[in-house]
Amino acid sequence: MNRNLLPLLFFTALSPLVAQGGAAPVPVPAKANTWFSILDQDLGTYFHHEEAVGHFPFQNPSNEPFQFKSFGASCQCSRALIRVGGRHYEYSNKPTPNMLVRITEDATGKKEERVSQIDVGANEAGEVEVHMDMAGHTGIKQASLDVHTTDPVTPFTKLQWHATGAQMFVLSPADINLNQMSWNESREFSLVVTSPVNKDFNIIKMDDAGPDFHVAYDKEVKDGAAVWTIHGTYGPIASEAGGGGALKFYTDLKGETTFMVRVQALVTGPLDVKPGSFLPLGRIKKGTARSEKITFEPNDGSDLDVTSVKFDDSSVDVKFLSYKTTKDGKKLIVEIEVSKDAPKGLLKGTVVVGLNHAAVKERKITFNGFIR
Repeated sequence: MNRNLLPLLFFTALSPLVAQGGAAPVPVPAKANTWFSILDQDLGTYFHHEEAVGHFPFQNPSNEPFQFKSFGASCQCSRALIRVGGRHYEYSNKPTPNMLVRITEDATGKKEERVSQIDVGANEAGEVEVHMDMAGHTGIKQASLDVHTTDPVTPFTKLQWHATGAQMFVLSPADINLNQMSWNESREFSLVVTSPVNKDFNIIKMDDAGPDFHVAYDKEVKDGAAVWTIHGTYGPIASEAGGGGALKFYTDLKGETTFMVRVQALVTGPLDVKPGSFLPLGRIKKGTARSEKITFEPNDGSDLDVTSVKFDDSSVDVKFLSYKTTKDGKKLIVEIEVSKDAPKGLLKGTVVVGLNHAAVKERKITFNGFIR
């Protein structure tokens, strides 16, 4: 049948109703069109915050070539992969809006070339693969992709899909927040884990959480349902940096299904260092000395002292660099000085300060400036 007669036949079929004063039927969303055999899909239920993926096969119904000239995705659509005639393309809105690239691969690796449209040959077939991020989502999530073509009969197609995010496990509380704590403190935490999908399950192991965590987990069965209590402590912090962490548990459900427990904490480290890990020296006039101070303040009452100071990777001879230390109460001050005899040019390097602190044996501070 001639594709151009379809609109005329549709109008002719409705004409008697309109002529008799009858109401036109309520339009029903199309399930297919001349290009796509599927226009709307249910991608199923996702328990593990995966990416939902759907496939929309298509074929150019004409004996002449056309183009997919542009796309438009809803914000829920992560990206779309278009495959046609052995050619691969990707459309996405992030990080660049309306980015369409052709993907090729050779001996040197994967390459991307930005393109403005996709050619679809006469009767050529392919598919649009759509992706939707389900991370952190429960309930139904919907997305769509608009496909604009140069085919005058089907110039526009809206592909639609939805998926359901469900919880395999319920954590109560959902996250552990230990608030502000000192690096040498220890805080207890506890939570309960159940599964509305699989009433009985076992935790079989957990990933090593490192020296900052001590964790145990116990099972109790209530009305035929497993109730797991995870409890433990966080801290003292073995290193200077700390801010909680993520605990990963494995269960005996299909494929050793996992879940994560996030422990958050605002940890005050053993030292406050000002100005931090970088010391700016700025512009130094040739023939003049320049000094800047680094202040170390303990948060645990330690009586700080310097055990060593050295200059690494200096762009000038270290004979032009010196230091002296002073105390201001519990504060330790290391003053770095650039000699007036230092040569012109870029000045940069790292000062390594050794300390007598129980947890922080040294701190590295980079510096730079320019002598002119």
